Amino acid sequence: MKAVRDLIAYNDLKKWVIDPGFCTLCGACEAACPVHALKIEGDRLLYVHDCSKLMEFCPICYDVCPHTDALLLETLSFVTDAPRMRENLGYYRKILLAQAVDPKLRELSHSGGVVTAILLNSIEKKFIDSAIVSRSEEEAPLKLQPSISLVPDDIFSAVDAGYSPSAVAKAFGKAVHEYGKTKIAFVGTPCQVLAIRKLESWEHKIMDSLKLVIGFICLWSFSLKPLLESVEKTYQVKHSEIKKVTLNKEYVVHTKERTVRIPIKEVEKHILNSCLTCTDYTSQLADISVGGAHPLEEWSTVIIRTETGEKIFNDALKSGVIRTKSIEEEPEVFAHLLEMADFKRKTALEEIERKRAAKEPIPLASLRLTYLLPKELRLLSSLTVEQTMTKRVMTVSPNTTMKELLEIMTKHHHMGYPVLDENNQLIGIATFEDVMKVPAEERDKVKVSDIKKERLLTVYPDETVIAAYNKMVEHGVGRILVVERENPKKLLGIITRTDIMQTLRWPMKRR
Repeated sequence: MKAVRDLIAYNDLKKWVIDPGFCTLCGACEAACPVHALKIEGDRLLYVHDCSKLMEFCPICYDVCPHTDALLLETLSFVTDAPRMRENLGYYRKILLAQAVDPKLRELSHSGGVVTAILLNSIEKKFIDSAIVSRSEEEAPLKLQPSISLVPDDIFSAVDAGYSPSAVAKAFGKAVHEYGKTKIAFVGTPCQVLAIRKLESWEHKIMDSLKLVIGFICLWSFSLKPLLESVEKTYQVKHSEIKKVTLNKEYVVHTKERTVRIPIKEVEKHILNSCLTCTDYTSQLADISVGGAHPLEEWSTVIIRTETGEKIFNDALKSGVIRTKSIEEEPEVFAHLLEMADFKRKTALEEIERKRAAKEPIPLASLRLTYLLPKELRLLSSLTVEQTMTKRVMTVSPNTTMKELLEIMTKHHHMGYPVLDENNQLIGIATFEDVMKVPAEERDKVKVSDIKKERLLTVYPDETVIAAYNKMVEHGVGRILVVERENPKKLLGIITRTDIMQTLRWPMKRR
């Protein structure tokens, strides 16, 4: 029998998260610990006293860490009642573009000022009594500190979508315990949102005060000190001169005098270790996800996921503090969103495989979300493709242009479309990846017939779902066409990785 000291969850947290360097200092463990054994100070998580002397076993610090494998499926229950699901976007109700009506909010923000506008309206309407956000330091604009914003002026000056750690989950606990707040909005990056949802899944008593979760669209966060030293040495830009940073496939530093574009290759060594294997670009567990709307200026992309998010967003719209427009009006914005979400996922999967081959540590959360459990494999082995596939399939013709195809994708959000000829015979498939290979200025001239894949990956309806899934993994695709055995040119349906994930996650639907 193990000794009590060997049973405490902190030992596992230290082994799997802290020692390999995966901790992102969100503070969820500190907020949850019933005996205050954990504390974040500066850029370190400290174990301030031996919790085994006060209790025999407590799993909470391990369970609520966003980098462990605990409670991951349970957190899905907060968003799975949304009607739509796409692998790189998560569950959602709608995607649209929005901006704050107040130009000052837009000027202060990285994009459309939407998060600030929603929070200000929510405080005014008493939907919330405080907001947990991150505030930039005046002399160090990229260094973020968690902030408990209690009044509109606090929110107005504090919301920031930065790319460095911030102990916002710790601040949430402080807002409850020290300030007595009971209606709190939480704003954070994907891993911070996961931490707060794990606390909620654990049914920790402080989570009765959570009323709204807003997640930032986030590519990566960085280890700030070495990154800034590198930028100053190579580009002669001091931290105090930086006004903001934008991150897509370049790290773009904006100062009052100039804009410096830094290739990702130069900064990737400063990406936080756990970010390298994170596949969540859009904060998939938030009530509302918000990010930039490249190439538009002063607009935000907004993904509404839950009833709560929809209600609060619509009230801000009705109150006149934000304005919206359909994302269908800006297909290039939608294309960029999907391209970056796909880029983050592929980069993370490649890093996971590299680490596996090199026998390097990998965050257990990343492993759990990437590879199926034996019981999940058994379930997929017991189901046929016909039971899982989508039968009513949208198709396109060979004469559809790339511009038209992107417009169809922006409207319907499917990323692959079978190509049928005039006799309804299957002759190819056109995907989002194909669209992205064609320069934007040429998309109205290039047709599907110019790019469609002649050699198709197909399955038969009586094959198992696991057979289809293995084909997807082997060929690195997200969908396979289902055809008739006797006539492989006859399209019967399509099965996607999203269909398979939906099958595995249906028990997480909220009732």
